[in-house]
Amino acid sequence: MQPEPDRDLVVATPERVSFDYQVAGLGTRTIAQVLDLLIVFGILIAVYFVAIAALVVGTDAATLIFLIGSFVVIFGYFWVSEALWSGQTVGKKALRLRAVGDRGEPLTFAQAGIRNIVRIVDFLPYGYGVGLVVLFANGKGKRLGDLAAGTVVVKDSDRVYLWQLPGARPTTGYAAASPAELTLRRLDPELRRFVSSYARRRPELTLEVRAQLASQVQPSLRSAAPEVFAQSGPLAALDHLADLERQ
Repeated sequence: MQPEPDRDLVVATPERVSFDYQVAGLGTRTIAQVLDLLIVFGILIAVYFVAIAALVVGTDAATLIFLIGSFVVIFGYFWVSEALWSGQTVGKKALRLRAVGDRGEPLTFAQAGIRNIVRIVDFLPYGYGVGLVVLFANGKGKRLGDLAAGTVVVKDSDRVYLWQLPGARPTTGYAAASPAELTLRRLDPELRRFVSSYARRRPELTLEVRAQLASQVQPSLRSAAPEVFAQSGPLAALDHLADLERQ
């Protein structure tokens, strides 16, 4: 099965800064789902042996344990995992996928429940038949559960790349070799693009977002501005380089 092409999901923060997500393709979602189903199957086997052990109490007790245990495992695994792990199950985490809201917001407990309860319909008649038809029909990478819950599965990323934001363009040239420019020229090209984009977008970013961005490039900031980094931390070092860039 060939994975379908990735699509972009563009969302905006309250600061009117846009972030791009890649919608997960069918191939990676399928592999993640298979991993999760293997885990569920393993837990069901454990429930089965518990039910067998309960036969000493009685057949009714064993049957009840197996039925209730199976129901809790099948629905609870996906629901609880995605609710507690910000839209991820073990399979999604292994494939670096994450379920998020339509606007890129973290998955809520209710959304996790809805998308996984509707999984019953998605699975019909077997092998996610309905889910696959709906996924291809809507063209947004959403199965029926995603449409009902207002969610989408995207590729997870630990980094925010400022030069990918609208209006952020790589630096293509240098001005006169001022002391600030000499310092900036010694930067790694990737860090230089990051600092340049950050300097342009800094007025639009909240302190929380700025601190998050600085934490992502801590090793580079420590090397680029060691004195400022040691004295005031990564955000101060990033702001220092951004000030040099604005000069």
